[in-house]
Amino acid sequence: MSERWLPVLGYEGLYEVSDLGRVRSMPREVQNGRGVMVAGGRLLKPTVSERRGSLIVSLSVHNRAESRLVHRLVLESFVGPRPDGMEACHGDGDPGNNRLSNLRWDTHESNMDDQRRHGTNHNSRKRRCKHGHPLEAPNLKPAQAAKGGRSCLVCSREYAHARSQRRPFDPARADERLNALIAAS
Repeated sequence: MSERWLPVLGYEGLYEVSDLGRVRSMPREVQNGRGVMVAGGRLLKPTVSERRGSLIVSLSVHNRAESRLVHRLVLESFVGPRPDGMEACHGDGDPGNNRLSNLRWDTHESNMDDQRRHGTNHNSRKRRCKHGHPLEAPNLKPAQAAKGGRSCLVCSREYAHARSQRRPFDPARADERLNALIAAS
């Protein structure tokens, strides 16, 4: 099976993306300080986004560069623009695998389910909050836990109580809350 290439939406004639998740520039005339030169087309080397681990490339037109996520370029070109309320999902959980066969538009909830299933959701690996309280029942905020999140219930309550009394957060009071919560369960 051969690699298929389509124009990158918004950059037609300048860049193309493949169904294997590769991006290339097209040969074109470029204005520089000495006049006009012909720039040859080439494969772009993606970089890894520090925040998400996703691959990004820099696309430029009229001397303005813009970083774009490779998985979004693939989906936009081969499937169509992102539907409202949807986001790009990697079927295997690997943000570096941008093959069309591994990508889909889906809901945020479905994307979070994928991350939990693949073990790539950073919240599902947390065992303690930043104050050292265990992130396990009964010390999980119910609304967060229902969505797969892991937030410390006693810290949340102590932050809210301290805010209402206009005083700083006190980790010792949160510890007392935890002991009372454990004793009650």
